[in-house]
Amino acid sequence: MNRNKLIKKLNRVEKIASVSKFKRMLMHPFKYFNAILFRELIYKRRKVEKVVSSITFFGTKMNLLLPSSTDIYLTGGKSHDSEIRLAKFLINNLKNKDVFVDVGSHYGYFTLLGSKLVGNDGKVYSFEASPSTFKVLSRNAQNETNIKSFNLAVSDEVTELMFYEFPNLYSEYNTLDINQFKNENWFSEYKPKQVNIQSVILDKFLLDETVYPKIIKIDVEGAENKVINGLKNYLSENSPFIVMEYLSDQRGNEVHQKAENKLNSLGYFSFVIDKSGNLRKIDFISKYLEENNLESDNIVFSKKENAS
Repeated sequence: MNRNKLIKKLNRVEKIASVSKFKRMLMHPFKYFNAILFRELIYKRRKVEKVVSSITFFGTKMNLLLPSSTDIYLTGGKSHDSEIRLAKFLINNLKNKDVFVDVGSHYGYFTLLGSKLVGNDGKVYSFEASPSTFKVLSRNAQNETNIKSFNLAVSDEVTELMFYEFPNLYSEYNTLDINQFKNENWFSEYKPKQVNIQSVILDKFLLDETVYPKIIKIDVEGAENKVINGLKNYLSENSPFIVMEYLSDQRGNEVHQKAENKLNSLGYFSFVIDKSGNLRKIDFISKYLEENNLESDNIVFSKKENAS
């Protein structure tokens, strides 16, 4: 796989995302009107999603539900700056035969990218707790022989958990804890439904599967500390990169701070991903987010202090 070509294609995703709405419309007028008009005229009234597909920047066809993942549909990739940088980090670090664990996969964008990067001799383990979201993930993963996907929550206990699924537009906020969203302007209109799901402890899972991931990505909307707590025995003996979405103080990050403290106690240092996908060590995550006016970012944890 030519990683330089992948980076160039990802840079095109970033470029498309940075131009005006008018220019994006000119690039793909049918897709643009299909997505935007659906979201504004149909979805807001009926709250019913639309099935579409798109070719990602790395060449894999991906099933999607609009209006969620509109950026992938229009650009071929997740286009937020933090997700562009995370994709570059994965491209720089995941190699043939590696193992990648994606906890909180949604429709499987990073799962599919990881599958492409680790090759047929590598493995991707993908976890998505939401049953409705998992149906899309499962369709996306079914033709990739190196992906194993699981409709399970990752936690620090094996039990049945109460899980909340939001309507499609906010499905990336599906969570075990809805209290964090109750003050959001959209919450009253887009109420979640409650489902019961089974959980798994990653410590035991990795031991049972006898796998040693190079990178574990965690994006679980408030359950980060439970994931890390259920992984601490494995991390005491092994040293994968941990990538975790980390919220600012203003958005409420007590759970993230607890997860960070646990990782620090296990010998991990914190890093941000730069524009090239390389790592830069930082000492205070909340300060970094405040100084850069960020509500959140993907933070990488590594036991190597000079991990860049």
